[in-house]
Amino acid sequence: MANIVVAYILWLTGGWLGLHHFYLGRDKQAFVWWATWGGCLGLGWFRDLWRLPEYVYEANNDERYLNELRYRLVVFPRPPFNVARFTGELVVGYLFGILLRLVIPEEYTTEGVGWVLAVILPPYGVAVGVHLVANIGRQKSTMSSPLIGALLGLPWILYRTDNIMPGVLIAAIFVNKFGVQWEAERRNGGHICKRALVLTFCGMIYISMWTSGIYLNCSVTNEHGETIPLREAIPNFFKSPAWENMKETMKRLYEYYKLYGWEKLRQQIVEAMDPTGEANAYKVLGLNDTACQKEVTKRYRELAKEWHPDKVKDPDMKMLAQEKFIEIQKAYDTLSQIQSRRKSTESESRQKSVHNDHTEF
Repeated sequence: MANIVVAYILWLTGGWLGLHHFYLGRDKQAFVWWATWGGCLGLGWFRDLWRLPEYVYEANNDERYLNELRYRLVVFPRPPFNVARFTGELVVGYLFGILLRLVIPEEYTTEGVGWVLAVILPPYGVAVGVHLVANIGRQKSTMSSPLIGALLGLPWILYRTDNIMPGVLIAAIFVNKFGVQWEAERRNGGHICKRALVLTFCGMIYISMWTSGIYLNCSVTNEHGETIPLREAIPNFFKSPAWENMKETMKRLYEYYKLYGWEKLRQQIVEAMDPTGEANAYKVLGLNDTACQKEVTKRYRELAKEWHPDKVKDPDMKMLAQEKFIEIQKAYDTLSQIQSRRKSTESESRQKSVHNDHTEF
C-alpha cells in the first residue's frame, strides 16, 4: 500500500528525479521526469503537488478512484484530449528526436550515409518520445500511430535536417486521434529490482546519447578566439602537460580562483586543457611557448633528421622512429598553423586600427 506522506516526502526530496512516481509504480512517468529535469524543467513536478493524492489512490486501487475510472470508461469510449499530456508529448517527442539528430556530426549530414541517417533517425526518436508519454497512466497507445505521424514530417526534415517540429506535432495529433485507448487493468512492472534495472538501463542509454551529442557537436574557445571542436580538444587534453600533472594543476587553479575569481579561472581551465594541442606540440619539439616560427622550423628540421626512419638502421627501432617522426611532423604542423592564424589575425587587427585612426582624423 502506497502512503501519501511517503509520496510527498519523495516528491519534495527527489521529485525532479521522479522518485515519487517510481514509488507509486509509474515508471514511465518517473523516467520522463528524470529525462526532462522534473517534467519540463520542473513544471510537471510542481503540478504533482495537487495530483499526488489521485496517483496514490490509483496505486492502492482505491474504490473511489476505481468508481471514477468506471464512469470515465462509460462516458468516454476513448481517453479525452488532455492539454498537459499533449504538451508532454510535444516536449519529449522533440527532445528524443533532436537527440538522435545530434549523435550525427554536422559535417556528415550534407551527403551520403550521414545525410540518410540524419533524415531517418529523428522521426523514430520522435515516435518513441510521443509513445512514451501517451502510455503513462491508465491509457495505452500503439507505436504505429506516432511513427506514421513522425514520418509525415519528413518533407520538412528533407528541407533542413534539424526541422523536426512539424513531425512532432503530427505525431502527437495522430496518437491522440487514432492511437490511444483505455487500459482498465493497472500494469504491473514486476519486482522493484527489475524495475530499477530497466530504468537504469534506459537512463544509461539516454546519458550516453547526450554525451555523444555533446562530444560530437560542441566546441571550446581559447583566449585567441579560436574555436576547437570537443572531439579534437579532449584527445589533446589527455596528451597535455595539464593532464600529466593534474594534481599540481588543480592546486594552481584553486589558488588562481581565490585571487582572480571564476571568470578568469574559466579561461585558465580552457587553456590548461590545451584544446588546440599547442602545449603538447611545444613539448614534443622541446621548446617553450615563446618560440617564434623560425625557432620552431629549425627545431623541427633537427628532430626530423634525427628520427627519420631511413636514418635508423636498427630494425627494432624502425617502428619507434616512424611513430616519433609522425609525432614531430604533427607537432610542427600544429604550431605552424596556429602561428600563421594568429599572425593573420594580428594583421587584420592592425589594419582595422589604422582604418579607424584615419576615419577619426
